[in-house]
Amino acid sequence: MLRNTLILMVLWGVAPMASAAPRSLLDLDPFAYILVELGLIIAAIVAGHQLARRLDLPTILGELLVGMAVGNLLYLSGLSPLFFLIMHLGDASMLFREVWISGASVVDAAGNIFSPQELEPGGLGTRLIEILVGDEAPGFLLMGSALWHFSNLGILFLWFRVALGMRLEDLLQAGRQAFLIAVVGAVTALGSGMLVLDWLLPEASWSTRFLLASGLVPTSASIALPLVTQLGRRFSGMASIAVSTILIADVTAVLLVSSAVTLVQTGAQTLGALIPGVIGITVYLGVVLYLCRKVPDWDLPWLEDMDEYQAKLLLPLGLAFLMAWIADLLSLSSLVGIFGAGMILNSLNLEKRCQGRVSTRDLMKPLTQVFAPVFFVLLGMQINIADFLSFYVLGLGFLLSGVAIGAKLLGSWLVAHQDIRGLLGWILVPRGEVALIVAATGKGLGVLGDDAYAAFMLMVITSMLVSALMVRRYQRENPGV
Repeated sequence: MLRNTLILMVLWGVAPMASAAPRSLLDLDPFAYILVELGLIIAAIVAGHQLARRLDLPTILGELLVGMAVGNLLYLSGLSPLFFLIMHLGDASMLFREVWISGASVVDAAGNIFSPQELEPGGLGTRLIEILVGDEAPGFLLMGSALWHFSNLGILFLWFRVALGMRLEDLLQAGRQAFLIAVVGAVTALGSGMLVLDWLLPEASWSTRFLLASGLVPTSASIALPLVTQLGRRFSGMASIAVSTILIADVTAVLLVSSAVTLVQTGAQTLGALIPGVIGITVYLGVVLYLCRKVPDWDLPWLEDMDEYQAKLLLPLGLAFLMAWIADLLSLSSLVGIFGAGMILNSLNLEKRCQGRVSTRDLMKPLTQVFAPVFFVLLGMQINIADFLSFYVLGLGFLLSGVAIGAKLLGSWLVAHQDIRGLLGWILVPRGEVALIVAATGKGLGVLGDDAYAAFMLMVITSMLVSALMVRRYQRENPGV
């Protein structure tokens, strides 16, 4: 009875609008654009969670797959230019950035970033110009820029939460075995990745290949750590090694990716051109490490008088955004600033200085649970399934997958004990948050074309699937675990 009443109420409210004359985008409340986008993306997030739960897959993978399915269906439907804009959001982001930096018009900015072929009739640049300067351009511009902001916030919140899980003392206390496994995996992934990318992407700059290879280094903590908790009951030694290995690999990847993004942004094309960027990053991180040593001794009595949520959430967020801005002023990546803020906050130890039972990382969780899935779904919506029909994309994707998987298995096989090396290796295989940030950053900076983007995303999806299948197989063969 209640359900029927609610349906009648909805129909009663919708009927007058349905019978009214059609409204153009310009007649709507500007904020309504953003609400519609968020509503659709959240619906895709829920569907992704359900898919992942039913198939026993990582949640991130479910969000990517649903985003990819929805994005391609809407793109192929041709119902609205908005869906073309979403599929090519990375290219549109370059255009938004150029307009913001140069102050030029959309047409002039497009001439600065798109090739002559892309500006021919029917080309990518021409299509985007038509969408962003047409009769309904204000609405599309607002929706496109909103998606750009959502994606960037997802990157920053996700990166900040990753940084908050990294402590100097944990790195110093990590065992020799975990350190060797992480180093072997990182060196193998980075070196092999550079060789593969140099062979298949010879036209790409050195810094671009370095950025992509850096994305092969990290293990997805959100996927691997639950597996460690689940399977570590039988192999307690494996659990501690796995956690330390994931931490070291992710710290290494964060440093590599932050450096690579800075080098890409500065336009470094040769090894010699890397020197100023490397010096800047080294000096900045040196200051951060110095502060990490000093801040534990600082007497900050005003922290005790602050509300717990202000001291542990608003203050850290403010510091993170401020340091990201300072890093940008120094021609460094904002990701370097976010990472530095996380390290300083960990050394400051707000949990002990402030009353309460929750940590900054716990308070950040709701933000990442909102913005990170939006980021993952949007990434999936930018994967054109048609690109997977290319032998070049498939070949590059599976070669990168082989490097990503083989590097972790090699590190575990060479260093870990025989009884845990197989399981530990497969737990360390999945790529996730940091690798996806690399893909989004490369796409947004315009250094990652559609083919390379699809191949890199194929590597991420393959590593998640293979890891899940192999761990599941291990569980079937060892029912006592």
